[in-house]
Amino acid sequence: MKEDMASKSSRVLFIGRFQPFHRGHEKILAHLLRRYAGVTIAIGSAQERRTKDNPFSARERREMIAKVASSHAGWKRRISFAFLADRKSNADWTGALQARFPPSSFAVASANPLVRKLAKGAKYTLDPSPLFARAKLMGKRIREKVRESKSIRGQMPASLEKWMEEKGKKIIGRWKRKGRK
Repeated sequence: MKEDMASKSSRVLFIGRFQPFHRGHEKILAHLLRRYAGVTIAIGSAQERRTKDNPFSARERREMIAKVASSHAGWKRRISFAFLADRKSNADWTGALQARFPPSSFAVASANPLVRKLAKGAKYTLDPSPLFARAKLMGKRIREKVRESKSIRGQMPASLEKWMEEKGKKIIGRWKRKGRK
């Protein structure tokens, strides 16, 4: 399979931390679902939670993404989830990825340059997914806005706005209240 010739019968790993799952992720997921028969959303840094850069647990991130998938007709049945923990070395991470998701069966989609480099070196086909409004739709910027009590309207999928108001802001807001780094 060539990089620009995704097959409807193939699957793709959409690898990311999704801290939080924002509108850019939603648009990439829609793009991937048009190109592939199924998408496995691989939630990276799965062991991380309640830190400044990784405030949400892997289960909370899965909950966010499932909520978005449920709001789109046909998405839920074509999406599966996997948790990817960080490893001590890039070689260990790549080996674990290949053992669970053979390069012959999965393409890889990720905006992370290191993930793309490792996947390419491990013989995965890289999906050329476009980035959507990258300057505005970045998890780090969204987390900063939440900590500063600024509006994130339009940056989160509509189906997550209430979740973020009720649950997400409390989790992210801990670093503002406690002065954590």
